[in-house]
Amino acid sequence: MDVREFQEKLKEIQETARSQGGNLKAEQIRETFGNAGLDSSQQAGVLRYLTSQGISIEGADAGKDKEQQEERQAVPLTEEEKAYFREYMDGLPREEGEEDREALFAKLAGGSREASQRLAALYMKEAARLAAEMNTEEIFIADMIQEANLALMQALENAGSAQRDEEWLLTEIRKGLEEVCREQKQQKFRDDSLVARVEKLESAVRELSDDEDDARNAFSINELAIILDMDVEEIRDTLRLTGDDK
Repeated sequence: MDVREFQEKLKEIQETARSQGGNLKAEQIRETFGNAGLDSSQQAGVLRYLTSQGISIEGADAGKDKEQQEERQAVPLTEEEKAYFREYMDGLPREEGEEDREALFAKLAGGSREASQRLAALYMKEAARLAAEMNTEEIFIADMIQEANLALMQALENAGSAQRDEEWLLTEIRKGLEEVCREQKQQKFRDDSLVARVEKLESAVRELSDDEDDARNAFSINELAIILDMDVEEIRDTLRLTGDDK
């Protein structure tokens, strides 16, 4: 999509929002930019820009739960990770007989430190299994297990006086792992996209230079930020890095 077309579409969707009292439906945005060839990050940039203009977008989170579920799909363990996982599980203490976990949770609600420690030991295997189930390419299984154990300990320490149970504890471990996975995916995306962003920005800067005689075809820095999914300051910083800020 060329500069002029993008500017016209952006203006069009903003006028639609104003006519609807500052409200838009996500479907209206998709219809407006449907043939614009924007990738997912650019589409997200458009949404953020419109929201920053005080426009309320109904259905902007549609499909978010589905996307999160897809993100949480486990990546199969590598042979190295399988070997580590087996060794780790075999190294955990074997439990003798059955222990009344419900009673331990009751003691936990009463502030028993001993109950907290026993529950931590009893649920280390479950924490490791959750780590394996939620395995991701960005984190080695050993680190996932460590994060699972950390989430386990933090959950027990912050349990408070409410009556807790196994379902609650496993949910807290899962939440901790999801947060770690999300942070690692975001970091990997930032790392992997750095070179691409610089190249993309250099290309856009060349386009700006080519169009400098036609003001109508020039991107403003805010529009460039939307298209490249970059903050204005990030663009300026990247321009300084590439030497194109002069």
